[in-house]
Amino acid sequence: MRLGNSNKKYPRNAPGPFYVANGECITCMAPEHEAPDLMGFDEEAMHCYFKKQPSTPEELERATRAVWVSCCGAVQYSGDDPGVHRRLVELAEEGLRRREGKLWWKFW
Repeated sequence: MRLGNSNKKYPRNAPGPFYVANGECITCMAPEHEAPDLMGFDEEAMHCYFKKQPSTPEELERATRAVWVSCCGAVQYSGDDPGVHRRLVELAEEGLRRREGKLWWKFW
């Protein structure tokens, strides 16, 4: 689970608890794929960011999934909603269940 330190947000993030940490985006594009309506990409800086905070349950799920798929931990959540915290744990557990019995280097 990636719970954030709101002191190091990328400046283009929309105000709110979901954000991308400044200087930590590695341009994997996975979070943008999960939440294209909520996330943007600064081509000049090669950095993703939250252009909009979630306002519906569906957007909240996509934002939460964007946090979870962030391979380097750049996409974070600094809020205190227990539902978001619980969902991040559930996503992590689902990921572990899918990998059970598979060797780390087997992607298929």
